[in-house]
Amino acid sequence: MFFLIALLTGVLGGVLIYSATSIRKYPQQMSRRMALALLWFWAAGVIYFTFGTPSGGGQTVNLKPLDITNKADIVDAVLNVLMFAPGGILLALLPMRWHQAALSGFLGSLAIEATQYLTHSGRSADLNDLTGNTLGALAGFACTAAALSHTRAAREPRMPQHSNCARNPMASRTPAGKVSDPIVARPLQYPSGQRETAGLK
Repeated sequence: MFFLIALLTGVLGGVLIYSATSIRKYPQQMSRRMALALLWFWAAGVIYFTFGTPSGGGQTVNLKPLDITNKADIVDAVLNVLMFAPGGILLALLPMRWHQAALSGFLGSLAIEATQYLTHSGRSADLNDLTGNTLGALAGFACTAAALSHTRAAREPRMPQHSNCARNPMASRTPAGKVSDPIVARPLQYPSGQRETAGLK
C-alpha cells in the first residue's frame, strides 16, 4: 500500500511540476524542467525505501563514524551512496554548484534521519547514513558536471589558425603557395654617372 502511495505521489507530483514550469516557461530549458520533475519522483522513491521497507533493527542512534565493522555495514554504506547519486545527477542539470549539491544532499539526508528518530520508525538515525547520502549526491553531481563540461567543449567550434597573410596583409603568396616578404618601397637605383644628371632635370 505504501509503495502505491509513493508511486502515485511521485508520478502525479512530477507531472504537475513539469506542467506548471512549462506553462510559466521557467526554467526556459526543457532539460531543467524535466530535472525538477524527476527530482520529485526520485524524492518519493527515497521516502519509500527509507520508510516503507522493513528494517533490520539496530541502535536507535548511531553517532560512530565509519562504522563498517561487518559486511552488512559495508553493503548499507554502498546502498546509501547509490540511493542519493541520482539526486546529484539531477541537481547537476540545474544551475547549481557543487557545494550547493552537497548541502542539498546533506540536508535531505538529515531530514530523513531526524524523521526516523522522531517517529520511532524502527530504523536507526545513523551518522554513516548521513555521510553516505551526502557523498552519493556529491559523486553524482561531479560525474554529471564533468560529462556536461566535456560535451560542451566538444561542441564548441575551434578557431581556425590564421596564416601569415592574415596577420600581415602586406604579405603576398608566391605561385608555390609560400608567403613572400611584404612589399616595401625602395629608393630608385641609378647607374653610376647618371645620378647627377637625374638630379638636374
